[in-house]
Amino acid sequence: MAAKKTVYILSFKGNEHQWMLFDGETLSESAGPAEKNRNPVVALLPDPLFFFFKPKGAIKPRHAKSATLMQMNYSFPMTGGGFNVLRPSGNAVLGYVPHDLLDRFLEQHREVLAKATVLTTSFTVCWRAAVAEGLSVWSWKGQGNMCILASGDSLTYFRGSEEEFNGRLERLGLDGDPEMMDLPKACAVFAEKKIRWARLNLATGKKSVSDKAAAISYKPYIAAAVLVSLVGLLFIGGQYHRWQQSRQQAEEWRGKLHEVYVSALGPNPGSDPYGKILYKLDQIKSGGNQGGGIDVLGILAILSDSAPVGIEIEGFNLGPESGNIRGKLGSYEEIDSMMEKLSANPKINFVLEHANNVDGGVSISLRAEYNR
Repeated sequence: MAAKKTVYILSFKGNEHQWMLFDGETLSESAGPAEKNRNPVVALLPDPLFFFFKPKGAIKPRHAKSATLMQMNYSFPMTGGGFNVLRPSGNAVLGYVPHDLLDRFLEQHREVLAKATVLTTSFTVCWRAAVAEGLSVWSWKGQGNMCILASGDSLTYFRGSEEEFNGRLERLGLDGDPEMMDLPKACAVFAEKKIRWARLNLATGKKSVSDKAAAISYKPYIAAAVLVSLVGLLFIGGQYHRWQQSRQQAEEWRGKLHEVYVSALGPNPGSDPYGKILYKLDQIKSGGNQGGGIDVLGILAILSDSAPVGIEIEGFNLGPESGNIRGKLGSYEEIDSMMEKLSANPKINFVLEHANNVDGGVSISLRAEYNR
């Protein structure tokens, strides 16, 4: 058996309000919904704050709203508009006009109305139940002897006693007693027919509608905004991650390039190492063996073959007949081994001009000359 749906109902009498609970079978007094309530909360606004209108004649469902508005404009041309249509189902159509005092009432009871998910009236609930039951003639009694007699396509409003009610019944030419529809009976019909309470929400069009009702209207837009924000945050996060990777890769490239500059120019490459390298390249090109000058590339090749691993070339100064090379080795033994190998070269004479102890090794100065 399916679980019966609980509905909280808020009603008003004067400036006081009362909570009721419909558990699917009975309507009883209640303390009101809890803070984290998941059940429908129906606020029954005072019926005198609305004027209801039943359209006449057979109306096609797809034209129900426009036909009802047309009839209301024709029947009440001096009201200045403000007509609305409630259409909870295909054959249930009810026109209504909110009273000017509705704004004041909603503002006065804003705090308690903020808990409601549906704003409607007691007559609207009874009318929907009567339509579901297929009643053509029925009556409803509200507060302060206010009565509505529904017969066919008409709603007859009046205030008075049972005598007044019977007199109007006779003038309408109706036989028998019309069925009385009240709130407990209507709630039972709602439970039996599984009628949705949310379909009875009266779109008042007022600025002072309760915050809760307004929030429900904007739920789809809030969900869309949250979704777009999440997508945007994911996009920004992805771009930030890519930027971090690119930044890290660029730092690695700068480090590698600095190592190249240090290996070519020494530990202090200066503020323009690229310019220094270009300058030295021009020196190398201009110091070739054309016209009898020093073959710099040849000298560096011989030095590379003879020097131990780890030698650091700190600089060189080239002339047309000779050149000076400055570098650093790890020890004097490495210097002796290198000079022994260099002395075996028949074309270029290498002379060790001086060797000094420095941090991390021995600084040397070599002079290279052609054996002519």
